[in-house]
Amino acid sequence: MLTMGVEEEFLLLGPDGAVVPSAPYVARLARAGDQVKPEFLAYQLETTTAVCTRLDQLRRELTLLRQRASDAARRAGASLVAVGAPPFAAGPLGAVTDETRFREMAGRFPGAVVAGSSCACQVHIGVPDRDLAVEVLARIRPWLPALLALTVNSPFAGDRDTGWASYRYHLQQRWPTFRPPGAWAGAARYDRVVSSLVGTGAAYDVGAVYFLARLSERYPTVEVRVADACLSVEDAVFFAAVVRALVATLIEDARHNITTLPIPTGVVDAHLMTAAHGQVRVRRGRTPDGTAPAAAGAVARLMTKVGPALAAWGDADDVYRNLDRLRQEGTGADRQRKAWVRAGSPEGFVDFLAHATVGFAQAHK
Repeated sequence: MLTMGVEEEFLLLGPDGAVVPSAPYVARLARAGDQVKPEFLAYQLETTTAVCTRLDQLRRELTLLRQRASDAARRAGASLVAVGAPPFAAGPLGAVTDETRFREMAGRFPGAVVAGSSCACQVHIGVPDRDLAVEVLARIRPWLPALLALTVNSPFAGDRDTGWASYRYHLQQRWPTFRPPGAWAGAARYDRVVSSLVGTGAAYDVGAVYFLARLSERYPTVEVRVADACLSVEDAVFFAAVVRALVATLIEDARHNITTLPIPTGVVDAHLMTAAHGQVRVRRGRTPDGTAPAAAGAVARLMTKVGPALAAWGDADDVYRNLDRLRQEGTGADRQRKAWVRAGSPEGFVDFLAHATVGFAQAHK
């Protein structure tokens, strides 16, 4: 059985939308050990679930961790929000967490500090065979745009609508290694590439090699990193289930030597940009400008690809229910844009984000 775990990154915002640089203090208040800890910037918090095998187990983990972190944030005078980028230009946006590694990374890549303010949802799927895991990385490349399209959740930055569905994707391109994985022949080749990136200074260390999908430095997993932070628990559960089904499918393809046409990195990059702009629609129909680009069918192709694995894992009902919800209500970016209009003020928008973060039911009142 393929195990899964999820790392989620969050922002700490004040009632006025300003970032609150109190993540180390909030992490101590949460009293959850390494499951709740500060991230690169001092207003970012990361949670890490236990290893899970069932979606109901993962849902409980995510809910409890979000609630625990949210309660601690509230005690520190902040709100925990699950968005891909800070929506307002307020507070100390460049405040780096006071840890040696983070300070040195900021010194080496000063232009990428603003990119560090973005938040992701990272899904780990257990694949102990590292050569097989690298084969999965090669085969997952064409599916990355559809995975991003399902999770876009950062349309606002600097008090305005940026025009992106995932402004986080735009920001993260300031890191030299933020790119799709290559089609490498085995773990030894993968390791040489990673070592070269660290050795040449393109990455601070192995953990700072930010491929959109990679081998985890800490766990025997494939780590899919393409997604924005997911607005609700249900969004995160849905995404993790799709990723596990896709990895399981790609493992079977590899074991049966099912060949796929190589896709140039430039094409993958172009499709990722299309998804980040919100042009790969989860909803049925045409894009806002009336066009129907070739990438518009990417999500449908992904769901067809993973369908048999979802059924085999017993996840199909859960996943298709959430897919119907996304098609009706829109992605996190779509829901944020609706809430932005309704809120009428930073206070109202932060309140919406905070409620969406801590519970599915509250997010849909």
